[in-house]
Amino acid sequence: MNNSFWGKLLDILTDGKHLFFVFAVALSSFTIYCFGLLPQYNRYLVACSVACSLLLLVQIVISVFYWIVSIILRNKNVEDLVNDPSCLKVLYDLYKNNGNPLDLDNLNSKVISLSNAGLIYKVKEGSLQVYNGFDAIGHEYSAYNISPLGEKYLIRKLKMHSN
Repeated sequence: MNNSFWGKLLDILTDGKHLFFVFAVALSSFTIYCFGLLPQYNRYLVACSVACSLLLLVQIVISVFYWIVSIILRNKNVEDLVNDPSCLKVLYDLYKNNGNPLDLDNLNSKVISLSNAGLIYKVKEGSLQVYNGFDAIGHEYSAYNISPLGEKYLIRKLKMHSN
């Protein structure tokens, strides 16, 4: 927003990261009002607790909405990867290897996407091999294995093709 005090305060109050802070302010102002600790400021405490409670409710609704949308988008991304023939071949090769890791190119976009989606994982972080063959100049290879999530999606995809 802007750099003024009120702009920064509004940013803090509407940001989902500060959910606990808004909850603490709402709870403390409500507690002070209920116990009558500051009777001369009751109107302001009621206004503060109502505003913070509404902000808290809005933040919770927005957080739940973002959480649901992120799950839907992640599942869609995984489905798109499994539907890609190159990614499906990588998953199938790893599955066919019965838990033994395969050396895959770290710079391959499909391997990177599968790894980021959690469908495959590096067996050892330090197992980096550089092949200097003509076809693989400058490529770095690491041992990868299929994750349980990758197995689940691969088996589901294979069952769909067999039917």
